[in-house]
Amino acid sequence: MRSSPGPATLLALSLLWAGALGPAARAEGWKSCTYNDQPIGCRDSQQGDGSVMIRWRDGKAMTYRLVQEGYPTSVLRDSLGGIWERELYPQGNVVYTNPDNGNRIFVPLRY
Repeated sequence: MRSSPGPATLLALSLLWAGALGPAARAEGWKSCTYNDQPIGCRDSQQGDGSVMIRWRDGKAMTYRLVQEGYPTSVLRDSLGGIWERELYPQGNVVYTNPDNGNRIFVPLRY
């Protein structure tokens, strides 16, 4: 009589499978971001100096450098010189708002 794998074995196999696919799937995925309330996929990356790069699904990218750190709101400057306020919400989502022109970017925490 053949026995089925126990719960510990199934858990270990599930974790191995998720670990093998997880990073690759995330690297290929796009977050459900919005620019001025229009949905567009994006990927964001945080740098050690507080700067952020946002790459858009349409191929454009922008870097935002930290000017003034704060919580929940920080001030950043984009590559073109524009000022943005970054508001971090408790669940990890981020909203960037340009007070000069009203542009707004929403970046969710998760894919």
